[in-house]
Amino acid sequence: MQNLQHPALHAQHRAIMVVVCAIACTSVCAAERLVLATEEYPPYNMSDTRGHVVGLSTDIVKALLDAAGYEYDITVYPWARAIGMARTQVNTCVYSMSRTPEREALYKWIGPLVSNDWALFAPAKSSRPASLDETANMRIGSYQGDAIVSYLQTRGHIVDAAPNDDVNPKKLLAGRIDYWATGRLIGQYRLAQQGISGIEPVLVFNRTEMYLACQKQLPDEQVKLLNSTLAGLQKSGAIRKIYATHGYTP
Repeated sequence: MQNLQHPALHAQHRAIMVVVCAIACTSVCAAERLVLATEEYPPYNMSDTRGHVVGLSTDIVKALLDAAGYEYDITVYPWARAIGMARTQVNTCVYSMSRTPEREALYKWIGPLVSNDWALFAPAKSSRPASLDETANMRIGSYQGDAIVSYLQTRGHIVDAAPNDDVNPKKLLAGRIDYWATGRLIGQYRLAQQGISGIEPVLVFNRTEMYLACQKQLPDEQVKLLNSTLAGLQKSGAIRKIYATHGYTP
């Protein structure tokens, strides 16, 4: 049958379809699946006995992405691999990432999610340094890829960077390092997990804020959406409730 519809109506129909498709595309793009990489960094992010990724930061990230309408997968990797994935793979993000000057231009940033006190741990009977300056020429243990490593090295400190942070308490007890530098909560968690006593934090030397850091091709409008959604969760008290379930305060 011959289509007798006026050409102008054809043009109007095509214009409407373009708008509808654009709206549909925007909706799909906003809900695009994100790949989330993280590490074993308790109590912020870690695997439970069933292999699920849990923790304070994890719960905040899940609440954020659920509220913003994203689908996502979360997997634990060695930290060096996790930060490399988020730097090079599209639609990939990493948490909990300290936002440092060296990393600033490498990622798109959402947050902060949580704060993190960096501390030196030492055997309980050790003397307590008043500042980092008093630990010059001492061997300080950390692990590969952690922001603490570059922070200390740029200040002239000797850093023994292990493949992961789990080994550092035993290295400290064995006298292979003089101090162990890690997050205060993380250090206390690892000590309890390993059943090690006689080690305690002796100096808090820095406080950082940790973020969700995404590959740079993540569109700016999505970054704005995620940051505004996170601000809404903070304002509503949802973030404070998540902290409370873990026994902490923001």
